[in-house]
Amino acid sequence: MTIQNLIDWFSNHEYAILGYYVSLLLLAILLTLIVKESNFKQLRYVMSVVVFGVTVPGILALLLTLYSLLIIRTSLLNVSVISYFVPIITMVAVLIILSRKVSMSKIPGFDKLSSLMLIIGICFGIIFVLQRTYFGVLFLGSFTHIIAVFVVLFIILRIAWARLKR
Repeated sequence: MTIQNLIDWFSNHEYAILGYYVSLLLLAILLTLIVKESNFKQLRYVMSVVVFGVTVPGILALLLTLYSLLIIRTSLLNVSVISYFVPIITMVAVLIILSRKVSMSKIPGFDKLSSLMLIIGICFGIIFVLQRTYFGVLFLGSFTHIIAVFVVLFIILRIAWARLKR
């Protein structure tokens, strides 16, 4: 299975994907309505599941969109709205909805998730700059070469971030 097959699968199962994101959005709205100081401890893990449920696919969709737009220069008018834009829009909407009621630092695991987003963003920026400067033969290769460099950069930055936090 290729990444394009996975994107096509998401495009072919639009209603299931939309149902997933709409249910998480409605759950986030419901959580903001019922959460209070007295019951936050019981609902914080449900909020964490909602945040992770929209953020991980949202980050992947954002990377896919940036990769398609900046690196392979695909026209965004020809891509699937469900695969490319719905996860990003839902991620932003859920994070805004939940952050109005609850400080995101109180949600379990959000600090790790935000540092993961930062590291992924830095890795993508480095790969983009290296790809634009035609640095070496490696970047003229296939998508798997770019993924391999991304993984190496991610590991290096993760180690550096861990040492920096000590």
